[in-house]
Amino acid sequence: MKNLVRWDPFKMMRGLDPFDELRSMQREMDRLFGRFLGEERESRLWMPSVESYEKDGMLHIKAELPGIDAKDLEVNITDRELVIRGERKAEKDEKDEKEKDYSYREITYGSFERRLTLPEGVKTDDLKANFANGVLEVTVPVPAIPRAKKIVIETKGPKQIEAAAEAKKAA
Repeated sequence: MKNLVRWDPFKMMRGLDPFDELRSMQREMDRLFGRFLGEERESRLWMPSVESYEKDGMLHIKAELPGIDAKDLEVNITDRELVIRGERKAEKDEKDEKEKDYSYREITYGSFERRLTLPEGVKTDDLKANFANGVLEVTVPVPAIPRAKKIVIETKGPKQIEAAAEAKKAA
């Protein structure tokens, strides 16, 4: 049982790092939820960062996948979805794990799956994937999208309407 301690709002100011207390609370909450959900941190799902953009008629999709081996990565197309699956595996050594005194443990390990909807008309047969330096880049040609045409709206005042009517009568 813990003793009650008087709360001191300036306690964080006296330490070297004002965020130590918050980090400690976060670690405790992670541990508590991990125990409650019956899962270890290593088995939680994580989502890699992804970006996509169009350039020169190609759709580029990049995913940051640090610490993943290419053999643990899978890229598929289903209907109009690009599916990226993989797993970041932790190096486990039971003896080392028990002896380590972690200061921080923020790297998440485990499986992930990202599903990205592709634009209509995309040429999936020409899809290419390249994985280098922990970054997966998928490129696929996209059809040209017709640009919107600006329509000029004409305005006619009463004098212009009369002049157009006179010109029509004279013709």
